[in-house]
Parts: sequence; structure tokens; C-alpha cells
Amino acid sequence: MESLSDLEILNIITDDKDSHKLADIKQAQLIAEKRGLDIYLYINDRDTYFRISKKEKVIDNRVSIRLRLINFIVDFFSFVVLISLIHVILSNFGSDSIKYNWSNYQRIIGSVILFLYYFIQEFFWNKTLGKIVTGTIVVSEKDQKPSITELLMRTACRFIPLEAFSFAFMKDGFHDIFSKTKVIEYKK
Repeated sequence: MESLSDLEILNIITDDKDSHKLADIKQAQLIAEKRGLDIYLYINDRDTYFRISKKEKVIDNRVSIRLRLINFIVDFFSFVVLISLIHVILSNFGSDSIKYNWSNYQRIIGSVILFLYYFIQEFFWNKTLGKIVTGTIVVSEKDQKPSITELLMRTACRFIPLEAFSFAFMKDGFHDIFSKTKVIEYKK
């Protein structure tokens, strides 16, 4: 009986009791419990049962650390180019205060630009320039478009000191864990 599919096990349990031996039904119930099958959901709402069970059988679809590193490198260099352009513009057209005190403003302007760089791209397109290069997107843990709250948390967590190194110790970085998001491959 162990070789039977989940559907066959559920059918033994839920079919007319006269069509199966009591011992077979009890054994099927034990197998269903061992496999974590939701008998009550199957009985009451089969459409929902199949929709949920298909989604749960998806193996961890998070991208590899290698792709995450490529995302980081592309985004880092994109940010450096962006902040350099802003520096040139402000140095040539900004107030004298900014021109002569760039080092004082650099940290504030850089932080705002970094926050906006990630938040705007992930809010509108679920991806940054780095993720476009690797064909990946940001989704919630339920594989849906992240909410504004999740994206704000994700972006804010990037400012945790040494956050980028959290990938050295775990599959997801702090900005994934705290915001309950993940990065997956995007297939059109």
C-alpha cells in the first residue's frame, strides 16, 4: 500500500466504506497521516486541496548564491555609476554648499539613492538591474508580488551593518528573512 499515490490513498479513505476492508482503510489513514495529507480538506473542498497540494510540492525555488552574488555585483556597480552621475550633476549645478562639502552630504545622499534604487525597481518591476541580468525576480514567500510593507522592510534591512555577508552563513540574507521575501528565477 506504501506504493500507492496520495490520490489513491485518499480515495481508499473517502470511498464508500463497503468497497474496502477496514484494515485497508486504517492502513491508508496511517499512510495519509505519515505523508501529511489533509483528509478533511480533501473531503470538503477538493479544488482547494489540489491547488494547495500542487503548490506545496514545489521544491525550494530560491535561486543559488552564485546568482545572488551576480545580482549584488551588477546592482553595486549600477549604484556607483548612478551616485557618480549625481555627484557630477550636483558638483556642476548644485549649490556652493554641496559643491564644497560633498563629503558631508555623500553619506546622506548615497543612503537615499540606495534606498530608492532598490525600492522603486522592486516595487514597479519586482527586479533590479542585477536581477534583470540574471533573470530573477523578488516575490513574497507565497510566490506573489511583495506588498509595499514587505518591500519597505526588505529595502530597510539592506542598511543593517554587514548585511551582505549574511549570505555566507545562510541561504537567504537578512533582507529576505525579515521581509518574508525571496528571489526566484523568472520565466516568461
